[in-house]
Amino acid sequence: MEKRTVFIIDDEEIIRKTLSIHLTKGNYSVIQSAGGSGIFEELKNNNYELVISDIRMPEVNGLQILEYVKKNYANIPVLILTGLMDFNITIEAMKMGAFDFLIKPITKEHLLNTVQNALHNRDLLIQNKKLEKENLEYRTILENKVEERTEQLNKKTVELENAYETLQKMNFQMVKVLAEAIEAKDKYTRGHCDRMRFICLKIGELLGISGGERTDLEFAAILHDLGKIGIADSILNKIDTLNENEFDMIKEHSLIGEKIISEISTFKNVSMIIKHHHENYDGSGYPGGLKGSQIPLLSRIIAVADVFDALTSKRPYRESLSIESAISEIKNISGTKLDPSIVQLLINNKEYTKLKPNQPQKHSDTEEKNKLLKKSLCLHAYGNSL
Repeated sequence: MEKRTVFIIDDEEIIRKTLSIHLTKGNYSVIQSAGGSGIFEELKNNNYELVISDIRMPEVNGLQILEYVKKNYANIPVLILTGLMDFNITIEAMKMGAFDFLIKPITKEHLLNTVQNALHNRDLLIQNKKLEKENLEYRTILENKVEERTEQLNKKTVELENAYETLQKMNFQMVKVLAEAIEAKDKYTRGHCDRMRFICLKIGELLGISGGERTDLEFAAILHDLGKIGIADSILNKIDTLNENEFDMIKEHSLIGEKIISEISTFKNVSMIIKHHHENYDGSGYPGGLKGSQIPLLSRIIAVADVFDALTSKRPYRESLSIESAISEIKNISGTKLDPSIVQLLINNKEYTKLKPNQPQKHSDTEEKNKLLKKSLCLHAYGNSL
């Protein structure tokens, strides 16, 4: 079997040699370059299927290389090599078409797995384009030979659907990476995105939403707090009540998330769900002050799930509430903050009990308990992580 060629670009020789050794042992053919002003000529002249480029290099950086490759060789995946995870660079590189990131120091296993995934994705994209071209040709022929070609067309359609399904799975993996980036900012919200996905999909199922809406809800549930990437940790994790200026900054996270996601064409609907997930049922929420049915249905679902999971999760300023206490607090804001019909679905179905054991918290002082409950609801009104 012919070896696949990987082009490594890094100004540090030791890094190039290390990657080259791992890849060569993994049965890949390797081309190395230190970068610099002549890198574009090297990229033009060499026959390769994958590029691994360092992000920070003199003369020509990794983003410039990424831009050149995606402009001139759209089917060639680019892996960005970096010593640290800068969220601004991460988002910019993803918009520009980077397939994935390799964080130094890199293990052999992670390197080989990532390279294999990137090349597999490249093969799928090439296959998908080939199938699309073939499908167009078949449709033209069908004008005169419908009956003769129907079976072949159906076969090609199935192949396209399988390729699309595979690409959708890869989209989901990308979403999971973004979700992990969100949760990395706050250890107390670890697992929040997965629990949100579970609760939201269960409510969506009970409401009978369509397949396309289900996919949008799943992605939005995982990414609803993506905009918090742009909010300072000191504000996100503040124990005391937020002041007016901090409150205004927190409210920006739904718009930041909407802006980031709207840049990805397949996530247009998801971006609007994220934008409005902090609207209140009585019109007192943000950013649009929408009321009742003006708020997208999927945003209303996320709002209910978000409050429930926040109340039953541990926070820096309080222990997690028991499910009974959380439901009681949710009932108190049903019809004002939350859609009462969706709250009732959550309460009646009780699928949420499968997420974690019911562990009521012991409080020696009733007044202190009430103080914590009041504080958690106040923080929710401000749009913070409860």
